[in-house]
Amino acid sequence: MPSKSTFSVAPISAFVDKYLKYSRESIDLFAKDITWATHTNDINPITKAEHHMDALDFLNMLNARGVREDLAIFDPPYSPEQLKRSYDNMGLKMTGTCALRTANWSKERDVLSQCIEVGGRCLSFGWDSNGMGRKRGFILEEILLVCHGGGHNDTICLSEKKVSEQVLLWPPSKQGPQQTQYSMLSTNPSSNCSGASENAL
Repeated sequence: MPSKSTFSVAPISAFVDKYLKYSRESIDLFAKDITWATHTNDINPITKAEHHMDALDFLNMLNARGVREDLAIFDPPYSPEQLKRSYDNMGLKMTGTCALRTANWSKERDVLSQCIEVGGRCLSFGWDSNGMGRKRGFILEEILLVCHGGGHNDTICLSEKKVSEQVLLWPPSKQGPQQTQYSMLSTNPSSNCSGASENAL
């Protein structure tokens, strides 16, 4: 079953952990009460995060300080409804401009890309596969689909590696297409989702 705390779902927690354990310095923009990253933020002041700022303000602060991470965890509200619920819980009013941010979080991703060093990774979570993308110098390394059963959206987990500070107009490797690992797991024992994983071009 899905959970409002993404990382309480075992396959998703394991997905993060396998990257986090090799990380030197990391960032979590929407951390809630999860404190596994070096720099944690959540706009809700009652959470355990180190900072309680708007995500874009938090990123601009880190960028101004010259902070460069080798791992970023990007788990924002997945929809305007989820964002509104977060604002309501804090007694804040959500504006139309705020709601539009959930479409792709492009401003946040633009600044986040500047905070990730070449060779670093961004782990993105949501109901779509919009990640950092080639225009920000990232290539897709791994996709994990976590099925929560009927009537629930799958959680799509992406791992992207930053290979350039420049826009990528062609594959960065001359050795052929990059391999992306695709996996599908289920949190519902009665689900028909396969637990198999495979490598695909």
